[in-house]
Amino acid sequence: MKKNSEYVFSYLKDKIMNGDWSEGERITPEISLSNELQVSRNSVREAIEKLVGLGILEKMKGKGTFIKKRDCGLSFNEFLRDSIILKSDYLEILEFRKGFEVRNIELFIENSTKDDLEELQKNYEKMIENKNIGEEFSYYDAKFHDTIAKGTKNSIIIKISEILSNLMIQHQKGLNDILGYEKGVDEHGLILEAIKGKDIELATLYSKRHVDRTIKDVQQIIK
Repeated sequence: MKKNSEYVFSYLKDKIMNGDWSEGERITPEISLSNELQVSRNSVREAIEKLVGLGILEKMKGKGTFIKKRDCGLSFNEFLRDSIILKSDYLEILEFRKGFEVRNIELFIENSTKDDLEELQKNYEKMIENKNIGEEFSYYDAKFHDTIAKGTKNSIIIKISEILSNLMIQHQKGLNDILGYEKGVDEHGLILEAIKGKDIELATLYSKRHVDRTIKDVQQIIK
């Protein structure tokens, strides 16, 4: 069986639900998990970031990744169980992103800095570099959209984008494995160039087309 971030995610989820780590406790470092599970660092990182997006883990700079403490009455196991996305939700998330990404691009063009634009360019270049490596491509694809959200300077948008990206990343990888990565590379390139030209109308048009094409591809696969 090929081990990937979905495998790591399941492993971490089981350890948390079994109580191997308590709330507030630091989990095993990424490099140790990579060695222990014999998977790539990117696979570990993707799994951890998905759990961070779900509010189950939290990263502390210079300290590591910890089980997030929860103050609400919902039990931790119930929260974890109810947070795991179903594949049937994928299309609904894509429909949501169609409008969400459009507004993000508008705000990015209005509010982003030179550093934000450089980061967006680097993520796109990483997508090209890894277009034949599914996990890495999907990781930088998600980072591309998260960078746009970051450039909006809106904390709520940033958080929502992180959650959605971390939930979608494995589904997107599976789709790309079936359909190929060239369309995604081309479409993100068009979006990037329109953003660099500060052409809101064109950038949002390309974004809508990208999501519409993805929705169509998903619908064809699940028929």
